[in-house]
Amino acid sequence: MIANHKSTSGRAFVRSLNILLKFARLYGFEHARTIEQLDIAWRELREAIPTGTDNGLMLGATGSQLLLDGVPLEGAPAEKQFAQLLSAAGLASIQFFPCITQDEIGRFARAFPTGKAKPTELAIQLKAALTGAQGIRLNEVCFIATDSRLKEASMAAQLAAASLGEDQNEFKKWLNDPHKLLELIAAAQGSRSGGMVGSGTGAGGLGSGSGDATAGSVSGGIGGGGGAGGNAGTLGEFSVTGASSGGTLTGGPYAAGSGVAGVAGQGAGASGAGLGAGPGGGAGLGAGLGAGLGVGLGAGPGGGVGLGVGLGAGPGGGRAGSGPWRGTGQSAGPSEDEIYGILGALTSFGNVGAGQGGVAAAGEFQEQMSQLPGTAQDTLKRAIAGLAAQAPEGQPDESVLVKLAEHLAIRFALERFESGEVKVNAVRQMLDRMNSEIDNLRKILGAHEDKMTDAGMMVESHREILDRQFWAAVPESGKQAVLMSGDAWCIPPKNVQSYVAHLIETGDVAQAISILQNYASCADSDEADARKKTAMGLSEMAALYAKADPKLLGEALRHLGLRLSVEQDVDLQTLVSAAFVRLSQEAVTSRCFPVMEQALDLISGVEAQRPGIGRSLRPKMGIEERIPEFVDEALRARQAAAGMTNVLKMLPQTAMEQLSMRFNRCSLREDAEHISNLAADLGEEGLQYLRSTVRGGPITEAVEMTGLLSTLDPDAVEVFLPSRMKDFPRTSQDRIVRQVSASGAPGRCRILLELLDHVDPLIMPLVIDEIGVTGDREALGRLLTIVDGDLPTGAGPYLQVKSIEALGRIHAPESTTTLRRIVEAKKMFGWAHAQELRIAALQALIGLEPDWARDFAAKSGIDREDLALAPLDVMANSKFVRQRRHTRVRLHKPVTAVSTNLKENCRLEIKTASLSGGFASISRHLPPGTHVQLKLQLGLRNVQATALMRDYRAQDMAFEIVDMSLDERSKYRRLLADNHSASIPVAKAKSQSEAVETPVPSS
Repeated sequence: MIANHKSTSGRAFVRSLNILLKFARLYGFEHARTIEQLDIAWRELREAIPTGTDNGLMLGATGSQLLLDGVPLEGAPAEKQFAQLLSAAGLASIQFFPCITQDEIGRFARAFPTGKAKPTELAIQLKAALTGAQGIRLNEVCFIATDSRLKEASMAAQLAAASLGEDQNEFKKWLNDPHKLLELIAAAQGSRSGGMVGSGTGAGGLGSGSGDATAGSVSGGIGGGGGAGGNAGTLGEFSVTGASSGGTLTGGPYAAGSGVAGVAGQGAGASGAGLGAGPGGGAGLGAGLGAGLGVGLGAGPGGGVGLGVGLGAGPGGGRAGSGPWRGTGQSAGPSEDEIYGILGALTSFGNVGAGQGGVAAAGEFQEQMSQLPGTAQDTLKRAIAGLAAQAPEGQPDESVLVKLAEHLAIRFALERFESGEVKVNAVRQMLDRMNSEIDNLRKILGAHEDKMTDAGMMVESHREILDRQFWAAVPESGKQAVLMSGDAWCIPPKNVQSYVAHLIETGDVAQAISILQNYASCADSDEADARKKTAMGLSEMAALYAKADPKLLGEALRHLGLRLSVEQDVDLQTLVSAAFVRLSQEAVTSRCFPVMEQALDLISGVEAQRPGIGRSLRPKMGIEERIPEFVDEALRARQAAAGMTNVLKMLPQTAMEQLSMRFNRCSLREDAEHISNLAADLGEEGLQYLRSTVRGGPITEAVEMTGLLSTLDPDAVEVFLPSRMKDFPRTSQDRIVRQVSASGAPGRCRILLELLDHVDPLIMPLVIDEIGVTGDREALGRLLTIVDGDLPTGAGPYLQVKSIEALGRIHAPESTTTLRRIVEAKKMFGWAHAQELRIAALQALIGLEPDWARDFAAKSGIDREDLALAPLDVMANSKFVRQRRHTRVRLHKPVTAVSTNLKENCRLEIKTASLSGGFASISRHLPPGTHVQLKLQLGLRNVQATALMRDYRAQDMAFEIVDMSLDERSKYRRLLADNHSASIPVAKAKSQSEAVETPVPSS
C-alpha cells in the first residue's frame, strides 16, 4: 500500500509540475494561478516523499518517455514533450530527496525558461538555480549503468555480458554471432575426436610441432598464424579441399594474449585435434587450408599457447545421409530426448558466467556440448550454420540462443509431423513441452520483455510465437488437411484466423466457409480438451465468422447451444457459455437478426433444462439491451429490417415497453401510426403483455401501456382500466386520459365515458374536453345530462361549461334545444344562468344555428369581445396528435401569479394565455402533473384558478386550468378579451389555422 501511495502521489506531482511549467510560460511566475499551482505541486511532492522517510523520488527521461523511479509513465503529449526537453538538455534524471524544501522546489521551477531557449541552456540554468540545494540533485549521466562498448549489442547480449567477467567486449559478440557459436561447437567436437598427430606454424617463428589429438583444455590468446589440421578423426560432414589466408585478430575469449598476422597454411585432414609446438613467442588462431574443420593446440618456447582452426572452402566430398535431418555426412535424426538435451545445453550456456570470466563460460559450454551424442551436436551445428547464413554480416535482432532454441523446436516438430510419426494434437503437446524448456532460457535473456510487460505493454506470448512459427513452416496442403480434419481444434485460433482471412482475400470464400464450419463442429467432440479449445477459439474468431458469412454464426451458436444443454464439466460449461455469449454479441453488432432469433431460441432451450445457466446468460448476450436501438432504427427507416420482427416477438416485454414509451412521446400522428403498426406486427405475444400489464401490472407500467393498447385493443382498455382507475393517483389519471385521447383510436370516446365516473374531480374537465375532441355522437346523452345539472360526484359548474363546449365541437342538432334554453332563460331580475354558461352556449349555437344566434346576440347582453374567445374546432386530419382547444392571447404586459398550496410556493410570469391555460416563466421547475392553486394579480383584483403543470420549455412551463368558479372565469375572460386586439373573424381565422399546425405541449 505504501508503494502504491508513493507511485500515485508521484504521478500526481509529475502532472502538477508539468501544469506549473505551462502556467509559467503563459502567465509568468508571479501570477496568482502559477503561485497556486506551485503550492499544489509542493503538497503532492511532500505526499510522495514525506519528511522523515529514507527514500526519495527519481524522475527520469529517455527520449520521449518519462520514468518515475524507473517505471515508465503513460503520459499525454505534454508529458512526452517534457521528457524530450530533459533528454535534449542532457539530463538523465532528477532526484528529489525527503529533505527538500518549498524554496528549493520553487527555485527548481523558476530555472525552466518561460520563452524560447535552447535545451542546452536548461541544464546550465538548473545548475545555477540549485547551487547549494540539498533536496534536489541533477544527474547528467544515464541513470542505469552500462558499458559504452555494448551500445550496438542487443538487450540479451548486454545482459549476458554484464553478468560475465572482464572479457565482455568479445564475449558479447560470441553470444550474438552464430559464426562464433559454430566455432565453440567445433572446438567441443574436436576435443572428443580421435585424431592422431597435427602440425602448425606459430607466430613469431616458422617452427613445427607435433602432439596428440587428445589434448585437453583450451586456453591462450587469439593471434595471427597459420596452422594445419590434424590427422583423420571421426568421419564428419565437412570433407572438402580448399585454401584460406590467415586473419588479423587480437584478444579473445580465451586469454589476453597477443599475436601477429599469420600466413597461409596448408594441410589436409578430417575433423580432428592435434597438438604441436613451435618457437614462436605469441599465440594465435589462424585459418589454414584443410579438408574439414581441424583444431590444433600448440605451445612455443616463448610461453604462448595457440589454437589453430582450419576452415576450408570447396566442393564437398561427403556422402549425404538419409532421414529427415539431412547433412553432408552420414547421420541419423536426433531423438526427442536429444532435442531436449540440446535445449538444456543452450539454457546452461545462457546461465553460465555469473561471476566467471569469458574463458570459464566457453569452457562450461564446451563441457555441456561434449556430453551430447554426435547426432545431437551435428543437429545443433547445422541449425547454427543456418542462422549464420541468414545473417552473415550483422547481428540478429534478438539473442541467437533463443532463436536457435526456437528454430530447433520448430524444425523437429515439423519433421515429425510431415513424416507422419505424430498427429497435429501431439505436435501441440510436443511444442508445449519444448516451450517450457525454452522458457528457462528466455528468463535469463528476456529481461527486456519483462520490462515491457511491467510497463503495461502487450507482448506476444512465447507459446504463441512457437505456434505461429510452426504453422508458417507447414506446407499449404498440410494446412488444409489439418483444418478440414477432426483435429482442427489443435490449431491456434490466430493461425486459423490468418489462414481463413487469406482465403477470403484471394477469393476462395467457399473453402474458408468449409474450414470455419469444420472448426465449429469440433465443439461436439468427445474429447474434453477438444471442446475446451474449440470454445476458446470460437470466442476469439467471432468477428471472422460474421465477416465470412453471417449464417456461420448461427451454425456455431447451434453447436454451442446444444453442448451447453448437455455439458457436465463445470469448467467447460464456463468456456462454452462465454463462447455462446461472444457469438451472440457479434450477431448483435453485425445486426444479424436471424442469428439473434436463433440465439434466443437456443437460450430458451437451455433455460428449460438448466434455468440457472440460462437466466445468467440471457442478459449477457446483449440482445435485450439493444432493443431500443433496433426500435429506433426501424422507426427511422419506416420499416423493420429482415428478421427484426421475429426478434422483437421473442422479447415481447422489452419490445412493448420501448414502443409504448415512444408512442407516448409522439407529437405527430404519422409517427404514432407507424409505432402502432410495428407493435401490431409483433402479434399476440406482445398484445397479451399489454393486456396483462393494464389489467394487473404496476401502476407506473399500466399508465405507460394504456395509450398503445387503446390503439391495438380498445375493448380491453374499456374492460380492464375503469375498475383500476379509482386507485390511481391524480397524476396517473391525468396521464392516462391524455394518452387515450392522443391514441386516435376509434373507440376512445367510449373509453373516456367509462372513465368519467372513476377519476378525480379535477380530471373530469379534461375528460369532457377530450370527449368533445373526439366528435363522437355517442357522448351526446351524457353531455346533455351534465349540462342540465346532473353532475358526477365532486364536480362543479366548471364541468357544465366544458360540457357545453364539447357539445359545440360535436355539432349535434339534438343539443340545440338545451343550448337555447340556457341562453334565453330569465328570472325576475336578470338571466337565469351564469354568464359563462350563456356565453359558451351562444358560441356553440353560432356553429349550429348561425342566423338565430346572430339575431339573438344583439339582445343577449353578451359583449362581442367575450364571444371572440370561442372554443376552436379540432381538425380531424391534423398532423398533430394534440391541438389547441382555445385561442391564445399574447398579453401586452406579463401577469404575475403565485401558487398558494405548495410547501414551497413559486412565482409565475404569464406571457401567453388562453381560456384553457397558458405559458409562464417559473421561479422553480415543478414536476409535470403538479396540482397548483394559482392567484393571478390583476391590479387591485385577484383571479383564483386551479391548474395542472405541463412541460414546455427549459425555462418556461405550461399550465392547464382544471377548475375555476364561473365568476373568476368571467374576470379571466375579460383580461384576455382586453388583450385581444384583433376582430372576431380575423382572430378566429388565425386561431383555426394555428389549431391545425401547432401541437399542444404534453406532460
